[in-house]
Amino acid sequence: MMIYAICSIFLLMWASWIDFKTFILPNWITLPLIISGLLFNVLIDKNFCPPIDSLLGIVIGYGLIRIVDYVYFQVKKQRGIGQGDAKLLAAIGAILGWQAIFPILFLASILGLMFGLVMMKIQHLRFQTPIPFGPFLSVFAILFILAKVIY
Repeated sequence: MMIYAICSIFLLMWASWIDFKTFILPNWITLPLIISGLLFNVLIDKNFCPPIDSLLGIVIGYGLIRIVDYVYFQVKKQRGIGQGDAKLLAAIGAILGWQAIFPILFLASILGLMFGLVMMKIQHLRFQTPIPFGPFLSVFAILFILAKVIY
C-alpha cells in the first residue's frame, strides 16, 4: 500500500506542476492514475477503498466536473473547466472512493478561490484570468491519501 500511495502522490504532484505551468493535465498521467487506482482497489487492497466505491468515484468524479462545465457552457458559451480536471477528479475517485470526491472538490474550490483573490490583489489580475484547478485538487487528494496511509 505504501508504494502505491507514494507513486500516486508523486504523479499527482507531477500533474499539478504541469497544469500550473501549461494549463494541461496530460492523459498520460491522469488515465494511468484512473486505471491503477481501480486495479489497486480491486486486486491488491480492498481495505484501502472498496472496489465499488472506487468505480463510483471514477463516475462521480468525472461526471461532476463535466456537469459543471456543461452548465457553465450553456450560460457563458465558453468552457470554464478542462477535461483534464474531470479526469484528475476521476483518478482521485478511483484511488480514494466516491466519498472523498465531495470534500476534496469543496476544499479545492475554497483554496482555488483564495489563491485567485490573492493573485488578483498581488498581480492585479482580472476576475476572468484563468487559474489551473488541478493543483488544488491534488493538494487535498494527497492529504487524503496520507491520512488513509497513516490511519
